[in-house]
Amino acid sequence: MNGKDVELNPFSPEVIASPWEFFAQLRERAPVYALPNNAYYLVSRYQDVKAIALDTETYSSNLVSVMLSTNADNAAGKPPEMLNLSGGEGQKAKATDVLAIADPPQHTRQRRVANRAFTMRRVANMEQRIAALCNELLSDIKSEEFDWVKQFAAPLPLIIIMELIGFPLADRAKLKRWSDASVALLSGINTAEELVAHGEQINQLIAYLAEHYDRAFESPGDNLLGDLIVESKLDDQQFGRDEIVSMLVQLLSAGNETTASLVGSGMLMLCQDQSLQHELRQNPDKITAFVEEVLRLESPFHGHFRLVKKDHILHGVELKAGDRLMLMWSSTGRDADQFESPLTVKLNRQKPKSHLAFGYGIHHCIGAALSRAEARIAFETVLVNSKNVELNPIESVSYIPSLFIRSLEKLDIILHKT
Repeated sequence: MNGKDVELNPFSPEVIASPWEFFAQLRERAPVYALPNNAYYLVSRYQDVKAIALDTETYSSNLVSVMLSTNADNAAGKPPEMLNLSGGEGQKAKATDVLAIADPPQHTRQRRVANRAFTMRRVANMEQRIAALCNELLSDIKSEEFDWVKQFAAPLPLIIIMELIGFPLADRAKLKRWSDASVALLSGINTAEELVAHGEQINQLIAYLAEHYDRAFESPGDNLLGDLIVESKLDDQQFGRDEIVSMLVQLLSAGNETTASLVGSGMLMLCQDQSLQHELRQNPDKITAFVEEVLRLESPFHGHFRLVKKDHILHGVELKAGDRLMLMWSSTGRDADQFESPLTVKLNRQKPKSHLAFGYGIHHCIGAALSRAEARIAFETVLVNSKNVELNPIESVSYIPSLFIRSLEKLDIILHKT
């Protein structure tokens, strides 16, 4: 079997909105699939993705280019331009390879310092604040009919990550705009004009982060930025301003997007399955397992990129050094060879966290514990403060068009409060 046996076009609006049948075809017929425009390969089976994530000798995470092409070009199979993300001239800080796009030993050093700043203790201490914020957001919603994404799922993680890093909440609107731009840059379906616009927004974000770093350097605060500065000074292999600014770009954008997607997708699943909603109301201790099932079925990121470092063959496909792969986290969660009844929400799976929604290996998401806590508390808060939640029957659901993320743009619901 090969890519020609796949019947669906990955760039079609229908597949972008609901890619599950396409992913199923990939797993069955083309586990290493070249996109029609040859920008990169999609790797879709659980065991393959897991093995590649662990193999840093053959596959590099140091991939700082993204695909620039229009849907018309994609459909015609034209090779895309690739934009380098390493930063342009005139920036107040130079974008550099950190965390998700860094390889050992650089990644090892960065992760060691970042882990000390992003501790389980800090996450545990945030739970009371998360609960208070969830109640605030819910109480601010005066109508039973509202957009869950706009009024709850999106504000929750943005406010939390801003407070965690140490940014003033007055800057929330522009940080949301900049964060959205940094994720949109990787959608794979940008036009040239959109890419320029996203790049301008990201430059503004980098300038903002650099300014806050400079202010905090001599007298670091009791927050994540302060911790990163303190730990970087203490570390034997100190890293500096550019690396911390680049870390903050990732933590802000990924931390915001991952949880917004998770909380949005989970609410949609609750609205679509009243029996599931009832079970969780009766058994709130199962909400933790529900969060894992949402992650497995609706991974916030479709995948992350790897760069092939040496020629080899994978499932009969000749991969060359320099080829790009996307490890499809979102496909692996529905792999029947790995999960029993993969399309069913099961709250009693033996290994509920065996999904790959937060990545795997050395690049496992550094903010996974925080994202899980936010989602669990969000669902607990909504279920205890409502009698029922259902979809608004009129144009209630739409997704952000992207090959990179799986995130709701709008979710209009009706929430009947207690």
